[in-house]
Amino acid sequence: MVDDKDIWDAFRSGNESALQVVFDKYYTPLFNYGHKFTPDDHLIEDALQDLFVKLWKNRDRVQATASVKNYLYKSFRRVLLRAMDTQQRKHSFSLLDNFLDLDQELAYDQTLISREQLEKLRGQLRLALSRMTPRQREIIHLRYFEEMEYGEIAAVMQLSVSSTYKLLYKAIDGLRTYLSKSDLLLLAALLALKKI
Repeated sequence: MVDDKDIWDAFRSGNESALQVVFDKYYTPLFNYGHKFTPDDHLIEDALQDLFVKLWKNRDRVQATASVKNYLYKSFRRVLLRAMDTQQRKHSFSLLDNFLDLDQELAYDQTLISREQLEKLRGQLRLALSRMTPRQREIIHLRYFEEMEYGEIAAVMQLSVSSTYKLLYKAIDGLRTYLSKSDLLLLAALLALKKI
């Protein structure tokens, strides 16, 4: 099986089909990540096209990387934020509305909590997230939904690793203000089972 690094190196050497493989693999995850900043599908698509066109045009200057995923997330984030600034759009990271789907139905054999508990948790989570900064919401997304390690998050968000730990701690501490210990455990269980 060919890994990302080999495909990346082939793309850097001028193999257009290798770029297509990278595009096909990362387009949807990057598109979804773009929704954390803006609901504008056209802006996200334009930023993605811009990213891949720039990659192809500058392939001889693109560096080798240990993590293609991190490289693309970091590059896409920069391109998208620049596009949003150009259009004078307010930076918005609406984590809850875009990817926390607490309304979905669980199978009967997988039912963990009652609808009332779920609605209570949803309300508390919405309140907690509304009090966070966009960067705190972004770090929660990258850590728990993209399952990135601290070093990877630091690279994407252009932070030091120690600042990444601090930012995530502050975000989780903010959740503790609004959620009980049992609700936090329940939320962690739902995240682990990919039920939200």
